[in-house]
Amino acid sequence: MNNYFNLLRGVCLGVIEIVDGIYYVGVDDKKTKFFESIWPIPEGISYNAYLIIDDKVALIEGGVKQDFSREFLKKLESIIDLDELDYIVVNHMEPDHTGTLPLLYKMAKRAKIIISKMGKKMLKSFYGIENEERIITVRDFEELSLGKRKLKFIMTPGVHWPETMMTYEERSKILFSSDAFGTYGSLDGSLFDSEVDLEVSLERAKRYFVNIVGMYAIQAKNALNKLSKFEIRMIAPSHGPIWKEHIKLILDLYTKLTNKEEEDKVLIVYGSMYGFTEEAVEVMARLLKENGIKTVVHNATYIHPSYSLSEAWDSKIIIFAFPTYDAGPFIPVYTTAYYIIRKNIMNKKFAIFGSYGWSGKGYMELIRMLEAKKWKLIEPIVEFNGGIRKDNLEKIKELVEKIIKEVKA
Repeated sequence: MNNYFNLLRGVCLGVIEIVDGIYYVGVDDKKTKFFESIWPIPEGISYNAYLIIDDKVALIEGGVKQDFSREFLKKLESIIDLDELDYIVVNHMEPDHTGTLPLLYKMAKRAKIIISKMGKKMLKSFYGIENEERIITVRDFEELSLGKRKLKFIMTPGVHWPETMMTYEERSKILFSSDAFGTYGSLDGSLFDSEVDLEVSLERAKRYFVNIVGMYAIQAKNALNKLSKFEIRMIAPSHGPIWKEHIKLILDLYTKLTNKEEEDKVLIVYGSMYGFTEEAVEVMARLLKENGIKTVVHNATYIHPSYSLSEAWDSKIIIFAFPTYDAGPFIPVYTTAYYIIRKNIMNKKFAIFGSYGWSGKGYMELIRMLEAKKWKLIEPIVEFNGGIRKDNLEKIKELVEKIIKEVKA
């Protein structure tokens, strides 16, 4: 009877039973403005954790971000007494997954931590947790029986930290995937992919991948190959909705992203202090679109590099348009370009155009940075003094023709 009332209370607190005996106990974060203090999340984010009740009780994930300790513990305690918790499975040590772990570790006095070998080292350095009797390190494909359910641990180093693993629940075929397949965005009462705007969620998943995991696309591809051996009926990530009805869509997206497949698309990243360069951008974008080229235009002064980075990932060509500023590239455009190459986007084709007041060639520093990552410049570079004139338009048309040829190649 007590368990019935606990479960009823859990529903009122936002605890959701995803299958018989497995519960969502995560929280929404609508307060944080920048994920990892870098990436803007105006849509919020969720920190997902899952509780499995069997002969043994296991929490999947070390918890949630520390700021949400009260909400998280309240959800857990609405279902179980913390003394009943047997295992805390730590798939990933990043503090948005484990911020509540030190407190939970003290309160759930019987619980043992399940973690990878490298994760164990971080457990000590992050939180001073080192009691050997309460830490179990696991190897690739090692299993743990909870009773009717069995967990299998899959090492996925580099997705996106070196200690990361995933947990596969064999009876219901659920993959608890940690950061992989996650998205930005709070859940707002939804939980499954069938309850959210799918197009929006996939776009958020793409931006999340490129921002967070993209640097390690090769490792993510290796993880996909490893996961292909498993029957997966549900993917329960650490952020965003649970993938159930549309698993193929998220797997296909990750295949495309990890293979760095390009679309026939051009991204224009520009900055303009007084409108001269912006006029030329409008001409360039119009010419491209008239010729059937998908063209995305980002003003680097107002659009955070997070979004441009996501668009750059699968663009064939990136155009940087900007004025010379202090004898160098316009700072917002240069900053966006740095974000792009910092995520190891290599071998792209790019073009440059823009204005100057009294001394040009501010683009040289940007060219050096991009060519160091094996980017190939499409010429001509179109640079004009002050406002755009007829002879500049002819040069822009020449550049557009070359860009179209490269896109369609």
